[in-house]
Amino acid sequence: MVVPLLVCCGWLLPLQAQRVPVVETNLANGMRLLLVQRHDEPTVAAGWVAHVGSANERPGMTGIAHLFEHMMFKGTQTIGTTNFPMDEQIILSQEKVREAMREQERTMRSGYRRGEVDDLLKPENKTPRYRELEQEFSRLVADQRKVLVKNEFDRIYTGQGGSGMNAFTSQDMTAYFINVPANKLELWMWMESERLLRPVFREFYAERDVVFEERRMRTESTPLGKFAEQFNAMFWQSCSYHWPIVGWPSDIPAISKEQADEFFSTYYAPQNITLILVGDFTQPEAMALARKYFERIPRGPKEAPDVGTLEVPQVAEQRMYAEAETNPQVDIQWHTVAFGHRDSYPLSILAELMSTRTGRLHKHLVLGTRVATETYAG
Repeated sequence: MVVPLLVCCGWLLPLQAQRVPVVETNLANGMRLLLVQRHDEPTVAAGWVAHVGSANERPGMTGIAHLFEHMMFKGTQTIGTTNFPMDEQIILSQEKVREAMREQERTMRSGYRRGEVDDLLKPENKTPRYRELEQEFSRLVADQRKVLVKNEFDRIYTGQGGSGMNAFTSQDMTAYFINVPANKLELWMWMESERLLRPVFREFYAERDVVFEERRMRTESTPLGKFAEQFNAMFWQSCSYHWPIVGWPSDIPAISKEQADEFFSTYYAPQNITLILVGDFTQPEAMALARKYFERIPRGPKEAPDVGTLEVPQVAEQRMYAEAETNPQVDIQWHTVAFGHRDSYPLSILAELMSTRTGRLHKHLVLGTRVATETYAG
């Protein structure tokens, strides 16, 4: 049995609960900096948050925030390649081929609307010209692989003692984080500022395919994935929580690199980013390093647009019944306050009281009445 309260818990909530002093300041370019000093071990938990998630997308470009989570690990002008000039030229050539492919895709979509094509994803429904362009693009991909250094971003960190590098995308934010030895804080500052100052979105279309495969594995190939997605789309009526974080299946293959570049310049500008450091450092040292490396990044020309569409009030209960080859499951969802609302924190505590093996739902429904085998609240 699943009983989720749809509330997002703040990243710094555990720090606030312990009343640890959080030093907050802003860099000259508008980037926010949060510092928490802890000297119990010689490490620093370092991360940054881009204040953009799937809620900031629009129909036709759903999934681009999650795609960017992947693209930010592709390297820079000096990381991820042995020959950047050649790498850059190949990327430009790939874009010319992709523009021609998009023209063919428009033709195929027209055929689909007229009923001439039953499924745009079937290989046999591709035009002859599209197949030619695919072969040309594959040749360019093979050329680029000759100068690529795979996973160099991760290898640099791992070789210097970094651990736990990861990222996540939610409806409201995209976060990147890692643990580094205290004496490698400057390395983190350089690495992270470089991928914001001089990112190279190499292998863009290959990574787009990886995201599409992730969607297939997690949503379309699981017993409940499609039903959960449909339930979510029914639950949210007007706001942009309506679509899945991974994106709709027709949108992911349609995202262009030009759209991605525009998305990055809008939402990954310094004034839309917060740096967070927790660990063994001194405040003057950390602030000096942050100014040295992150203030190199120019402030964005305009502020990121706000999400203007609010959820309409629900006037009736909604129910969805679905049959699947799996154990019976019940999901009950209530609309609660918006992300960041002061009431979201007590609701998060309520969810903890209801969830986990020591929570009230588990004790009553699993151990007590035994009508359920598993419970969850969030």
